[in-house]
Amino acid sequence: MIASRDFGGEQYAIDLDEAGNMTGLKLPDGNQLGFKYDDFSRLLEETDPLGRKIKYKYHLGTTLVTETTFLDGSTWQARYDAKGNLIAEVDALGNKTEYLNGDDGLPHTIIDATHKSKYLWWNALAQVERFQDCSGKNTTYRFDERQHLVAVTDALGQTTTLERKPDGEVLRINHPDGSAESFTYNALGQVLTHTDGKGQTTRLLRTARGLPSSRQDAKGQRIRYEYDPAIRLTALINENNAAYQFAYDASDRLIEEKRIDNLTRRFSYNLGGHLTQVDETGYGERGERPQRRTEFERDSIGRLLAKLNADARQDYVYDDADRLLSIQRLPTAQGKQLGVSEETLEFAYDLLGRLIQETTQQGALSYEYDPLSNLTTLTLPTGQHLNHLYYGSGHLHQLNLDGQLISDIERDDLHREVLRTQGTLTSCFGYDAMGRKSWQFASRLPAEKLSRIHNPGIQPDLLVEHAYNPIHRRHQYDPAGELTRTLDKLRGEIKYEYEANGQLHSRDTGQLIDSEEFRYDAAANRLNFNTSQFDHVKDNRLKRWRDQEYAYDAWGNLVEKRSGMGTLQTFVYDCENRLVRAETLVNGKLESTGAYRYDSLGRRVGKQSVVNGVTEQKHFLWQGLRMLREERPGQSSLYLYEPGSYAPLARVDQAEGEEQQLYYFHTDQIGTPLEMTDREGQIVWQATYKAWGAVEKLAVNEVEQNLRFQGQYFDDETGLHYNTFRYYDPEVGRFVTQDPIGLLGGHNLYGYLSNPFSRIDPWGWCETKGMGVSKSGHHVPAVRKSVGRPFEIARSDKTRPTIFPRGKNPEHSHWLLHEAERPHIGPRQGDFSGTDDELFAAYRKAYENMDHIKVDVVSPNGTHVLGENVTPRTAVDLIENWLRESGLR
Repeated sequence: MIASRDFGGEQYAIDLDEAGNMTGLKLPDGNQLGFKYDDFSRLLEETDPLGRKIKYKYHLGTTLVTETTFLDGSTWQARYDAKGNLIAEVDALGNKTEYLNGDDGLPHTIIDATHKSKYLWWNALAQVERFQDCSGKNTTYRFDERQHLVAVTDALGQTTTLERKPDGEVLRINHPDGSAESFTYNALGQVLTHTDGKGQTTRLLRTARGLPSSRQDAKGQRIRYEYDPAIRLTALINENNAAYQFAYDASDRLIEEKRIDNLTRRFSYNLGGHLTQVDETGYGERGERPQRRTEFERDSIGRLLAKLNADARQDYVYDDADRLLSIQRLPTAQGKQLGVSEETLEFAYDLLGRLIQETTQQGALSYEYDPLSNLTTLTLPTGQHLNHLYYGSGHLHQLNLDGQLISDIERDDLHREVLRTQGTLTSCFGYDAMGRKSWQFASRLPAEKLSRIHNPGIQPDLLVEHAYNPIHRRHQYDPAGELTRTLDKLRGEIKYEYEANGQLHSRDTGQLIDSEEFRYDAAANRLNFNTSQFDHVKDNRLKRWRDQEYAYDAWGNLVEKRSGMGTLQTFVYDCENRLVRAETLVNGKLESTGAYRYDSLGRRVGKQSVVNGVTEQKHFLWQGLRMLREERPGQSSLYLYEPGSYAPLARVDQAEGEEQQLYYFHTDQIGTPLEMTDREGQIVWQATYKAWGAVEKLAVNEVEQNLRFQGQYFDDETGLHYNTFRYYDPEVGRFVTQDPIGLLGGHNLYGYLSNPFSRIDPWGWCETKGMGVSKSGHHVPAVRKSVGRPFEIARSDKTRPTIFPRGKNPEHSHWLLHEAERPHIGPRQGDFSGTDDELFAAYRKAYENMDHIKVDVVSPNGTHVLGENVTPRTAVDLIENWLRESGLR
């Protein structure tokens, strides 16, 4: 036996067999892990503290795994040839993927479970020089004499080149549109500066150990970082010289966070290192310091069994694969007063861990998938079936509702949407060399005439301003990728200017009365133009802007908003900072009220509003974190979205005793609805927005339409936009409460986006360029490689930070990461025999030529956002650091 005690006093005991294999691990909380081996020291069985087992079988005398039996009894199987090359994988449902290998042992053909083939061509150094997807589209790669990737050419012939230092660091990326970005490094190979396509430079200063000590943006504004002797971040000092402060225990766990507005949070853990309690101390405008507590009950493997706060108790139940089966909520007396109700949510899964049913108070949703895990049929509580048809590996080409066509879709060689039928209209889309939407139009010309399939010689970009197009617009961007000009048939020309750090400076419509200009303090808080250049909002709680005054409670929630001389709005929140009641008074007279209800996942499921004496009730059904259906007495609306997006595609309205009404959305370059048309192509809703999402003009308003920026829903009774986990004020362009995920969402906890024309924030957590809502990402370490390690991850875990490739073809980038890993880490489902340090080092080695790929490091459910637009190597660093901070590494 080997025993150890860490800096926090936690003790571990390890049992070894005669061969030195670890057969048991006793954790500080008394729980035990067990391990069983064969005569070759190959792991045969793992037993967790709950007594559950994972079992392994191997290929002959090798360490190649041929079968894994998981906790729920499901199995994964693999077959190998005589040389040990993987030739087939079979998942728990019997779906088979085959690999045809060459004499060098490298796969040249991959046949997926739907019998479609991908092809690979390798150079003599086992690097992919050409990849052909199952639709016959090719991507080629070029390497230099040092084996570094230096050029990628996509299926449209567009080439990105990378200029590197001899040891591989990327000095310059030359993009297909002629723009370029460049980097400089220190002697350790760590980035010091990044210069974008406009020559704007962001700079990092680093300590002797390579940790960032400050970050200066292109506007000269600086964020500073301070550390203790144990290299733990103790202070983040923002651009206004206000500090977020952090404290840790001896085991490096975060135990206190003090925000710049003096709001304090303290964290407690059990002996297993799992969070069990959060104590918060608020800070009111009169110095009051109220307190509140949230408690977490855990089982022996750390799963959350219950969450308790002042408003409710929520109990969680899991299956044998650690997938959430149910959440049951019981409100307290205080919770009932705030509208919190008793409820149960239930979930069911197939053997691959895919959600197949979700049952809520609004009814049950059922999911069916193809062998590649693409959603094929969504069955609604009404019994209706929303069907998805795909080509290739999962590119949507049709949506229909019980056989009624919603839209047919055509795609280009990069599988981007270029044509969509919308009733009698057909919409066409074009992209620039960077994959940004550059033009779009909706035409009354027949779809066959516009289809590149039926009419290969057509050039739709020449038809943008055609007389048969009731809707058309063009978009132009600067070398840094920021939108600079739109030319719209229905709205005219609008120009945009930005500050050096990317913040929106102005929106110019050509008319003085409609144009807008903005000013900020160093921390991105909105300022009036008549204030001093030295003014700033030190605690980020904005008190005044234009003719509006704001007041906050001790938790930083907006509780009063005064507009002009006569309008007063008041807001009430639950203990999780969710808006539950609102009132608007005009000249002392009650004009409107709102009451809001949420489910156990934080999704708004109901609201009741009274506006000028008219009462309206609505209920909402969700598909994951997208609002799927809106119901009111006698009427419902079903919302359909673009794949992997919150950009709306169509809406199906059903009134009692009437035929269904089908409407189509026409959105801008980031998915904000600009028009809605009916089946006959008539515009029934048309809006022009101000810069931050407030409607400037409703030119057509025959049908109510409340969707705004992606993920937002307009509430008429308050003027706010419900944004999934927060409420957004489009007048001032910021949220009314602090970010639920704290600094992971940005340094200003009220901030929305620096540029609302290029990015989105569908959950009210953090800005993004869009992320597939049903994808689980790319795990590092892989699920199989993590087994038996402190950071072991379940296949169904949606809270662990994960890699999501960006760019025009993220699926292909995802595949490239897998292929890069194979020589260093082994097949995806095989073991890794090295230490934890060696495992992370192997990932860094695997990704050393992958700097051309950019990824986001987030958890699929959005709980953690560690980095955006970083290289895979940086992603490994971020994940490893997060595991250390979480006590898992």
